[in-house]
Amino acid sequence: MIRTLPRAVQLQLLATLLNSAGGIVKLFMPLYFLEVYGYEFSTIAWLMAAYGGGCILGAYVGGVLSERLDSQWATGISLLLSGIFAASLALAPPLELLLIVVPLVGVFDGAFRPANLRLVMEGCPQELQVRVQGVHRVVFNLGVALAGVLAGALVGFGYGYVFLIQGLLNLFGSLFLLGYALKQTTGLWRPAGIEIVHKDAGGDGGSSPWRDGFFLVFILGQLLALGIFDQMYGTFGIFLREHTDAGAPWIAYLFSMNALLVVVLQLPVSRMIERHGVVIASRLGGLLLSGAFLILNMGSHIIWAVLTMLVLTAAELLLTPVWTLSVMNRSQGRQRGKYLGIFSAAWLGHSLYGPGLGTWLYGAYGGFILWWICAGAGLLMVILHYSAVPRLWTAPVTSTEEQASIVH
Repeated sequence: MIRTLPRAVQLQLLATLLNSAGGIVKLFMPLYFLEVYGYEFSTIAWLMAAYGGGCILGAYVGGVLSERLDSQWATGISLLLSGIFAASLALAPPLELLLIVVPLVGVFDGAFRPANLRLVMEGCPQELQVRVQGVHRVVFNLGVALAGVLAGALVGFGYGYVFLIQGLLNLFGSLFLLGYALKQTTGLWRPAGIEIVHKDAGGDGGSSPWRDGFFLVFILGQLLALGIFDQMYGTFGIFLREHTDAGAPWIAYLFSMNALLVVVLQLPVSRMIERHGVVIASRLGGLLLSGAFLILNMGSHIIWAVLTMLVLTAAELLLTPVWTLSVMNRSQGRQRGKYLGIFSAAWLGHSLYGPGLGTWLYGAYGGFILWWICAGAGLLMVILHYSAVPRLWTAPVTSTEEQASIVH
């Protein structure tokens, strides 16, 4: 399928692979700051918050700029600058420079996301968007899998090599994107009037996402769901260590299973969504997410942890394409850059509250209560999205028939 896509989309998929392969760097930042610099945990926390804040700011600003800046240039420049600043971390700069470099890495990592997603989705026909989104997700997860292999091989030589390779991967991707932009002689700025914005959208909140009530309700539900997913990266492992027979290797095995299943099953699931519609997929995915962690309360055998990860993976396979397709449809004829900026910022920003809040609740009430809280939050998300997701599909698409075939 990839061979039949436009060249610009193919290059964006390659850039996604390289960017996600280099994204492992953020997992090693705390260890790098602890072992190489010897910083206190409070200092490390501020540095990681600066990276996360940079990602959120970059995602929103990148989305807004994509309204005026050509997306091919935007993704190329973002990868270029992200690569330069990430590679500079290998030089072990002093704290004064880290306070500048670390958030800038986050800014340009975040700025890449909305422009990249916009180019991938807009560059293919409407009838192929469900499958292309699936391909985009598969490529991203392949990059994450590659990142684990690269990091495992490099970290033994020193953390500096991890940052250097991430920078080089992003620089490599930027050369392809900027070279293509130069070859196509596309201007740095979008031609005036290229976006048709319906100012008279009236009852649905106009063209601005900040006045679009249904979209904001959707984002609130997305934040709840992502906060639940985030427990995979913190309290899930703590619970397995304390209440099951699983050791640390099992955590790695479960995450590897998750990544492999996404790579293998995302395209078949995307075809299923094409047949049955985004509304059904949204509600089923939300219910699966709500009950996933409750499975851990059923016993201490490792089988319950495996089943939990399988249900979480099924929810991820259903919800990820639904969210992306819904935002793309809602932003049709509106300020798409801002819509994608908010969507990407929410996707990146959940890491600022999900793990921390989950760990606090775990310490205060225990894992068994936390899983019930996750279930309640999941059901609230289902309620919020029950009406919001269908309403996001009231925005115009290329044809009424195409819209009906995806929504059902």
